[in-house]
Amino acid sequence: MISRTMIPYDLIRKKQQGEAHSPEEIRYLVDAFTEGNLPDYQMAAWLMAVHFRGMTIDERHELVRLMIESGRKLDFSHLDGYVADKHSTGGVGDKVSLILGPLVAACGVYVPMLSGRGLGHTGGTLDKLDAIPGFYTSLDLDAFQRIVAEVGVCIMGQTDDICPADKKMYALRDVTATVGSLPLICGSIMSKKIAEGIRGLVLDVKCGSGAFMGSVDEARTLAQALRETGEAFGVDTVTRITDMSQPLGKAAGVWCEVQESIEVLEGGGPPDLIALTKTLSADILRLAGQSEPEQAVEEALASGRAREKFEQMVTAQGGDLQALADPQLHAPNVTIPLIAPQEGYLAAVDTYECGMALITAGAGRLHQGEDIDPTAGFVLEVKIGDQVQAGDEIGRVFGNDEGKVQAAAAELLAALQWQDEQPSPPQLILE
Repeated sequence: MISRTMIPYDLIRKKQQGEAHSPEEIRYLVDAFTEGNLPDYQMAAWLMAVHFRGMTIDERHELVRLMIESGRKLDFSHLDGYVADKHSTGGVGDKVSLILGPLVAACGVYVPMLSGRGLGHTGGTLDKLDAIPGFYTSLDLDAFQRIVAEVGVCIMGQTDDICPADKKMYALRDVTATVGSLPLICGSIMSKKIAEGIRGLVLDVKCGSGAFMGSVDEARTLAQALRETGEAFGVDTVTRITDMSQPLGKAAGVWCEVQESIEVLEGGGPPDLIALTKTLSADILRLAGQSEPEQAVEEALASGRAREKFEQMVTAQGGDLQALADPQLHAPNVTIPLIAPQEGYLAAVDTYECGMALITAGAGRLHQGEDIDPTAGFVLEVKIGDQVQAGDEIGRVFGNDEGKVQAAAAELLAALQWQDEQPSPPQLILE
C-alpha cells in the first residue's frame, strides 16, 4: 500500500508549491514512472511543476543518482589511460563531436561518447554519422566498450541499458515543453555522461539565438549546475560558455557537416570551428594531465593522426571508407544560391530560424522517428561583421526536394539582418 507521502497527487502539489522533495519521494517518482506504475499524465504534471518551481541542489543530485541507478553503469577502470567525454547543449552547425572524439583519442585519451539525434532546431551527431554508408550507431554496450578499448573512441546512441529513466522521461519532456527546465537538463545530461564511466568531462554550454540558453546569465547558471553535479559524482568537470548567435562553421545539415568535419581533420575548415574544437580538445587533455595540451592537439592534426583515428572509428563501426571519397555520395538534386539582398554588413542572425530552415529543407525533424534527407543543408559563407554587395552569392541551400529547398532558402535569407555600419563580431568563447 502506498504511504500518504507517496501519493502522486500530493507530490505534484508539493512541487507546485515550491517545496523540496525528500530522497524517498524522488525515488518513488523515478522508479514508479520507469516501471510503468506512474501514468504519463501525472509525470507530465510533475515535470511541469519542476519546470516552473525548480529543484534544490540536493534534489538535482538525487535525480541524477536515481537515473543512473535505473540502468547499467559502464566501467573503463581497466584501461591504462584517462577516460573522458565532451557534451554540447546543442546548436546549428555544431559538428565538434565528430572531430573532437578522434582528435582527443589520437592524443591518448579514451573517448566513450553517447550522443543523440537532432530534434527541433538543433542537429544530432548520430544523424550525421548515419550518413556514412554502413556506419552503425546502435551498438550493444559490450561492442561499445570493446571499440573504445581497441580504437580509443566510439560514438553511438543511448541504449535501453543506460539511464532508462532518463530516456523515458525525456520522451515525455519533449512533448510537454519542459525540455528547457534547468534541473531537468542537468539531470538528463549528467546522468548519461556519468553512467559512461568517464573520469573527465568538458561541457560546451551554448548561448545566443540558436541555443536553449539565450543569455550569458542563463548559460552561466546552467554551467554552474552541470559543474556542481559532475564534481559531486567524482567527475573532473570543465565548462565553457560559447557563442551560438550564428551557425558554427559554414555548413549546417547532415552530410555537409560530415564533409566539413573531415576538412578540419585534414588541416582545413572554418576558423571558428577549428578554434572551438582545439579549445575543447585541449581542455580534455589538460584534465588528463598532459603538460602541453595545445601543442598535442596541433601535432595530432598536422601529422594526420586525428584523421587516421577517425578512419579507424568508422571502420570499427562498420562504415565504408571508400564511400567517403565518392564525390557523388549524397549529392543533392537541387542547389539554390543565396543572394545578398542589399549592400551592407551582416548585423545579426536568427540562428533558431536557421535551424528551422534546415527542417524545411529536410535536414531536421520536429518529431522523433521522422526521416531525414542526408543531402539537405546549407552553406553560409558570411559571418556577423562581414561586408557584402547587393547580388553577391553568400551561400547555398541544397537537398532533394525542390519545393522544400526553395522554401528553406527564403527562410534562411529572412533570418539574416543587414545594416550600413559594421558591427563588432561576437566573441566565440565567452567564458
